[in-house]
Amino acid sequence: MDNANRADADRPDNRSGSPLADSIASPIAITVAICTYNGANRLPEVLDALERQQLPEALKPNLEETGPNWEVLVVDNNSTDATRDVVAQYATRWQLDRNLPSPRCIHEPRQGTTYARQRAFREARGTWVGILDDDNIPPPTWLTAASSFIRQSERDRSHLGAFGGNIRPRLDAEPPAYFDRVAILLALYDRGDRAFQYRRDVAGRIVPAAPGSFVRRQAWFEAVPLDRLRLGGRDERGGTFIGACEDLEALFYLQNSRWEIWHAPALWVEHHLPPRRLEPDYLAKVALTSGLSNHALRLARLGIARRGEMRWRVGAYFLSDGWKLAVRLLRTHSQRHHPPIACDRAAHWGRWLSPLAFVLEKIRRWPTRIYVVVRRR
Repeated sequence: MDNANRADADRPDNRSGSPLADSIASPIAITVAICTYNGANRLPEVLDALERQQLPEALKPNLEETGPNWEVLVVDNNSTDATRDVVAQYATRWQLDRNLPSPRCIHEPRQGTTYARQRAFREARGTWVGILDDDNIPPPTWLTAASSFIRQSERDRSHLGAFGGNIRPRLDAEPPAYFDRVAILLALYDRGDRAFQYRRDVAGRIVPAAPGSFVRRQAWFEAVPLDRLRLGGRDERGGTFIGACEDLEALFYLQNSRWEIWHAPALWVEHHLPPRRLEPDYLAKVALTSGLSNHALRLARLGIARRGEMRWRVGAYFLSDGWKLAVRLLRTHSQRHHPPIACDRAAHWGRWLSPLAFVLEKIRRWPTRIYVVVRRR
């Protein structure tokens, strides 16, 4: 199936009987979607956290309902471990509690976070989709905070399409001294205790990362061009992270639409980071692949209507990024082995090469070769 046909299969229309029309006509409130690859050892921590949720009344079943007003959907992205068995065990256990939905596990054969997330939105029955990876741990107040923000927005933010909060680390060991300087590479940030809109008319546009965020399902299918997404997400099975930052690409497209994206300060999750993710080589690889996503993110920020501008912009970007890379390499040569500096240099290499990233992605060995060259420089 080609990309266009896949997009048509993933995008519900608004005709009666379509998945989108059905979800609007008789939705549950929230779908919690967890995308995983070989997450049998990580999923219990996430599902245990969902089991401990302090549910608002809006999500609890009432006397006329047969189940809770939320669901848990696990998207198994070609796992080879006991992921499905783990979900089945929780499904059996949660049947004993009326407030807990029996988690569903579905299989997505196309490898990559982007495809798993698209499948989650297609299968979701909720008006809102709460996004978690299999290493994101929500606090007991997560669903309450989300429900409260949605309720407030019905009055003040009628075009709310997505919102996210802060992402905190959960560490198994003492972090290195330079941890704060590389935290953003691990999708860790604190954007304050006041609500604000992620605006598209400001310089240095940003959007929230996917972990812990909520997206209105209708906004996703209206605003995100599934046939034009370039970043496939991390392919852990194939051993390449070249499609990283796929969540930002989708949300930049949504930001260009009539829908608004907001920061919800009461919302937060923890990102569980084992020691190996704090190792300098791993961090430098993440920095490089984040840089390689830059061209796709620039396209997303431009939006569909202005994509043609990239034909004449790309040369200017290539020269500008090349100049910045050269200056950075010269200025930091003596410190090139210090992990934060090594990450910064790798990110600049990635940005300069990002227009070529999607050619290199077809040749699986090239990302590794680039990484080796960058580390030697």
